[in-house]
Amino acid sequence: MAHDILLSVQIHASPETLVRALTTSEGLAAFWTPDSTAEPRVGSEARFGFTGAPVPLRMQVDEIDTSGRVAWTCLGDFPYWADTRVSWDLVDGPDAGVTTVLFKHLGFPKEQPEAEFASVAYTWATILTALKSYAESGVPAPALA
Repeated sequence: MAHDILLSVQIHASPETLVRALTTSEGLAAFWTPDSTAEPRVGSEARFGFTGAPVPLRMQVDEIDTSGRVAWTCLGDFPYWADTRVSWDLVDGPDAGVTTVLFKHLGFPKEQPEAEFASVAYTWATILTALKSYAESGVPAPALA
């Protein structure tokens, strides 16, 4: 059975603001890693560099729905990440002006060590917290600077 990550956070920002943050180099660099390259185009490749990582993480952009969904497929540069799928679903929150972000990273193989999988889940939670901060304040503060 595959390992899957599922996280949710409520953000005081519009889906359009969040889609811009999730699909542009500037937006991704503001909350994830400063070494981000992306364009808001299905079929394009997004790249993310990290201090100490021997190679960048590459994601194929599979879907961009400006009203509520961004999806990627990992091109396999990190161990156990090949063909895993990342999605960000943006739905109306409980109050006006609030968007619920439902984050999924699906398809990690069962062979992945549990401690490593748990570390990846923790890192994604940190990244979502940084997305919330950036989207609500407009102040860049990458999680993995």
